[in-house]
Amino acid sequence: MQRLNVCSFYVHRPAENPRGNNYLPMLRLLQKSCDALDLRHVVLTDQATAPVLRQEGLATFEAALPISLMQSCTEIQAQWMERGDWHGADTITVGADCLILQHPDDVFPNTVAVDLCVTLRPGHDRYPINTGAIMIRDHARRLAAETFRTIANTTGTKWCDDQRAIEEALAPMPARHGVFERRGLKVAFLPMHVHNQSPVSVKDPARGACVLHFRGKNRKYMPEWCARHRPEWTE
Repeated sequence: MQRLNVCSFYVHRPAENPRGNNYLPMLRLLQKSCDALDLRHVVLTDQATAPVLRQEGLATFEAALPISLMQSCTEIQAQWMERGDWHGADTITVGADCLILQHPDDVFPNTVAVDLCVTLRPGHDRYPINTGAIMIRDHARRLAAETFRTIANTTGTKWCDDQRAIEEALAPMPARHGVFERRGLKVAFLPMHVHNQSPVSVKDPARGACVLHFRGKNRKYMPEWCARHRPEWTE
């Protein structure tokens, strides 16, 4: 059985990322979480950042990317769809500030039911789609690549423009969770809970979470969370 691809994204852009978080320790912990579940972790990145990541023992997929952080994210994801070596397996894209706590195949809808999975906050005024976890099934790769190319080509340079581009590509946003056809794809709009869950605090064990997403400037305590709840990954 092929190993599921877990594709995180990281480029070193301190001028555009004023939060100044050190993502390298988080990427190492994401790698540990993937190793524990026999998942293949690949960091999507640019040519300047790739050598630093490889020194950390992380596998990379790289390209020359735009200066904009948001545009870099969707461009490298589109290129992974178009020319990445998937090893014949499915892909789930996650943030550099995520951990995988359950095998996604045990949680996300099966391959017969859907082609693409995103997480939805129904009725959210600004950002109904959160990009912390997106599942792309290998059998739908060609159509998904066309959609991701559209997303990359329409992403702006402002913070969160990647989410806006995905929302536009998959419009209209449904009023509820479920499976809906978009661009010839069966798209599952899934709840954030479990599929792209954020811890309440460093004390939250996040039981039942599949992708645990330390999103937002006040939640970058992944190392402290792991020291408390997954100490074997911090040794």
